[in-house]
Amino acid sequence: MFRKTLAATIAAAALAGATMTSTTSAEARWYRHGGYAGGAIAAGIIGGLALGAIAASAAQPVYACSIERRPVFNRFGDFVGYRNVRVC
Repeated sequence: MFRKTLAATIAAAALAGATMTSTTSAEARWYRHGGYAGGAIAAGIIGGLALGAIAASAAQPVYACSIERRPVFNRFGDFVGYRNVRVC
């Protein structure tokens, strides 16, 4: 549960940061003429980190394990009883 909360917090912070550093139309025109592109680069890096965190939290494998009763035989092949075995 802690990992999901942490991933959601990171994603929310990344989206907030990307929103605050997004370019406006005036900055976009200035950028085309050789201006500073730091905000766009930072937004791309933060967005990539957010998507990576979301993908990593969604890709957690789920192991479905169960307990099965299996017969137990002695060395002569005689049935002795049952044993609980975890099967994943």
